[in-house]
Amino acid sequence: MSFEAILFIAVLVIASKLGGELLHRIGQPTILGNVIAGIVVGPALLAIVQPIEAIELFVSIGVFFLFFLIGLEEIDLAGLFKVMKGKIFAGSAVAFLIPFLVAGLFGLAIDMDFIQSFAIASVIAASSLGVTAKVLSDLGKLKSTIGLEIFTVTAIVEFIAIIFVSVFIQIDTSSDFPEIAEMVWLFVKMIIFFAISGLASVLVLPRFFRLIKKHLRVQEAYFAVVIGMILLVAYFAELSGVHGAIGALLLGIAVSRMNKDDYQEISKNVSVIGYGIFIPIFFAGIGLHFSLAFLELEWWIIVVFIGIMTGVKFLSSYVAVRIAKMRPATTVAYGVMSKGAVDLALMLSLLQANIMDDKLFSLLVLGTLMTMIISSVELQRKLKKIIHVKVGTSELGLVPIFFRRVVSDTPAMAVITTSFSKTAPNITTKEFSKSYDAKKPFLVFDNEDNLVGIVSKKEIDKSHKKIREQITIGDVMYRKFHTTLPGDYLFTVIQKMNSHPFDMIPVVDPNDSRKVIGIVTSEAILNLLTETKKL
Repeated sequence: MSFEAILFIAVLVIASKLGGELLHRIGQPTILGNVIAGIVVGPALLAIVQPIEAIELFVSIGVFFLFFLIGLEEIDLAGLFKVMKGKIFAGSAVAFLIPFLVAGLFGLAIDMDFIQSFAIASVIAASSLGVTAKVLSDLGKLKSTIGLEIFTVTAIVEFIAIIFVSVFIQIDTSSDFPEIAEMVWLFVKMIIFFAISGLASVLVLPRFFRLIKKHLRVQEAYFAVVIGMILLVAYFAELSGVHGAIGALLLGIAVSRMNKDDYQEISKNVSVIGYGIFIPIFFAGIGLHFSLAFLELEWWIIVVFIGIMTGVKFLSSYVAVRIAKMRPATTVAYGVMSKGAVDLALMLSLLQANIMDDKLFSLLVLGTLMTMIISSVELQRKLKKIIHVKVGTSELGLVPIFFRRVVSDTPAMAVITTSFSKTAPNITTKEFSKSYDAKKPFLVFDNEDNLVGIVSKKEIDKSHKKIREQITIGDVMYRKFHTTLPGDYLFTVIQKMNSHPFDMIPVVDPNDSRKVIGIVTSEAILNLLTETKKL
């Protein structure tokens, strides 16, 4: 390595960290400061640093560290599988597919080939957790309902984008349209790699790391083995036809399943060297490849690409949030549209694979930085204005004044539902389980149609299956529960609902507390608050 390379690396490390610090002080993502620092010291402006081969090596290592830490700290694979069949996954798929298809078709319209069009579209459609997670963490919202919802959808979109870009990079770019057999073989190789990695993560890696930690006595030897494993897994991933970043990502996911002490030790040590040196160099390295050459493109191509990355990305995120029934929709959408580390890493991979040129790379970097600023600023602004209102087991973010006005002026009668599920106390739990869908609570009435209890699947599941023929609904139902009157305001209704174990509350006749005229559900209250907010 020449002394020139040492100088370049030194300047990049210092500039990227100073740039990150400056942007952090004004409330912007540190990633943005790292990239801008690379632009400033790179060929685009001061030309102090050039993107030579030694810098590219550090940038590549930075990508592997970045994806390892994403898998370690951000991707909850078990949590993702739990929502694969739900509305959250459907919404996440929409959040990716709309900008993916719009950008891909636009690429074809301006004479890009199929692979180039949809590889670039995959990056444009991607979301990134890093910036959003930082905003949520700074505002203490990371573990709130809205924070977890944003985190889950963004993680799924991020994971889909990583897989898609990896596939397009590995496909032969010599033809305008990939051979079906080539596509199938690539997916087979990825499945094989995922399967082997999954088995290794469960059966081999935890034992291997524990063995290493137990027997090695040299200081930091354990940490050195972990670093070596990151690079080795990335290397073998490349040999198997999968992008090295995928290998590092899977290793991170595997390590995240280790016991708490080992996880924290690895996370802490890798973060120090990763975020201290290699990852800032990676982001600054992106800035080195940035140039104003994108201005040579037709003005309308620039406008359309920026419009897709900001406008279409936000609209698709909003549609996704509405499909997943998350609230408040606009706030969550700004979180889901966020871009950052993953997007930039994938762009650099496409540039290095010659799938896109410097002009388009620079344009997409600019669009990513713009989207990053818009999403982080708007998400912070929206979150600071809302409070989280708990209704049953659900939460909703609302402006405080708006919430107080609605719940203080609206009676239970405004959201009452007159149709509800009912049963009798003398029915056995076995008979009940066969005849009724007990996912929602049932009101229990005696022979004179008086309310005597509430029962749900949770109470029935507590009894052993072998004795359910002897146990009746009356044996397992709740006998103590809250009711409300049709004239009670929602403020009172919510307080009562939050203090008993059901997402509904019976509305009783003012003249006879045993006679039910309907129910109020948490969903009905949330829908009212959401619809009223639109007006």
